[in-house]
Amino acid sequence: MSTRQEPPMIIRNWQDATPYVGHETAIIWTMLSEQTADADGAVLQGLVSVTRHMMQAGKSGDYHDHDGLEQVYYITKGRGDMKLDGQIHPVKQGDCVHLPPKCKHQLINNSEDWIEHLIITARVPEA
Repeated sequence: MSTRQEPPMIIRNWQDATPYVGHETAIIWTMLSEQTADADGAVLQGLVSVTRHMMQAGKSGDYHDHDGLEQVYYITKGRGDMKLDGQIHPVKQGDCVHLPPKCKHQLINNSEDWIEHLIITARVPEA
């Protein structure tokens, strides 16, 4: 019999999270995170995090990748471009973008309004 305690079921509003700046220009609210994190909302067992990002008009994040992590970007408001492994792709509200591990990526807000998106991050087991 397992002694592991299951995390509680929670409902958390993004406005209850403390925002911070990451990837140079994005305002980030971490709504849910891994159980190993020392933070409110640290309940995830398989995913790493669920975060809400906002970026001002004319700003870009840093061009980076993640080793051992996959991400899904879901654009909830606005439009811009994503640089994915050197290629530029337009994105807009309603688009869902999957980024496998080691895919270099950058969000570019070349519009005149904010772009808002959710990022869901998960660990990928080594093959």
